[in-house]
Amino acid sequence: MVLILGTLVAGVLLFGFLIGGVGWNEVWEPLRALSFLNALIIFLLTGVFILTGALRWHVILKGQGCNIPLFETVKMYLAGFALWFFAPVFLFGNELFRASSLKEQQCIDLAKGMASVLIDRILEVTSNLFVVLAGGVIFLVMGDHISYSAKMIAAIGSIGGWLFLLALLYIRLFQKKSIVRFFWKGTGGAQEVEEEIFQFFQLRNPAFWQGICLSLGKSIAGIARAWAIIFFFGKGFAILPAITIHAFYYLAILVPIPAALGSHDILQAIAFGALGLGVGTGAAFALVVRAVEMLFAVAGLALLFHFGVRLLGKLMLQKGNKVIKALGHEL
Repeated sequence: MVLILGTLVAGVLLFGFLIGGVGWNEVWEPLRALSFLNALIIFLLTGVFILTGALRWHVILKGQGCNIPLFETVKMYLAGFALWFFAPVFLFGNELFRASSLKEQQCIDLAKGMASVLIDRILEVTSNLFVVLAGGVIFLVMGDHISYSAKMIAAIGSIGGWLFLLALLYIRLFQKKSIVRFFWKGTGGAQEVEEEIFQFFQLRNPAFWQGICLSLGKSIAGIARAWAIIFFFGKGFAILPAITIHAFYYLAILVPIPAALGSHDILQAIAFGALGLGVGTGAAFALVVRAVEMLFAVAGLALLFHFGVRLLGKLMLQKGNKVIKALGHEL
């Protein structure tokens, strides 16, 4: 709780610093242009963006032989989304919760469940990385106050470096070389998780290609949302800038602050300003995205509470049964 409050305070300070420099009127002006229909379209695009991720996880589980109803997968995914949205400071909290929920709610082996969320994360990072690279190149080419030589050096260096790391990851996956051991030196469960991951990352596996396509679809939905908001703000058909704006969204959520408060606003202010779309418009963009995503996160929070109560009840029942058996032996 202390960590959450600390990061939240940091986010509030960052947001206050930005508003103090930009001015609230500059932020409020583009927000006034939004109509109810505009807000509804943004809400629907955000729903597609989030639920495509849930569908990808469902496909991964199905590829592992776990036939779980899609509705149940969506509920667990939304609950994990809420945990990530409100408490990102707990690294891998979302993944650990989903894997534990699969075990407790669907009786799926923990190793298989953990493998599913790690596969989901790998596919997510892959698509996010390509968007960040594309958005970074567009930012360097279209951004103001950046020399041509600096743009070329930064573009070649960043693209080459990140593609090398990504290629190294997938080479190890397809060659079935250890990945988990980079992070965990233990035995037993780690090897089971790794084996599940190796079985998924095979070119002959249809679920692998479906996961890739859904990851691409999720990124396209995010870019479409960015483009729609920019258009509704009266900034025209800014298709290429929308890729950069969505890339900066991915960068912002790497900062472990609840709802990316402050970090997303500042990064979008920088991106919008460099692309000639207005610093205040960038801050307004972050506010809109946060407000809409919070609606889904609140729904997920209710599910998180529901799953938490059921899990606690199950643990108490198991504990109670152990006590009764112990008393029975004594009698």
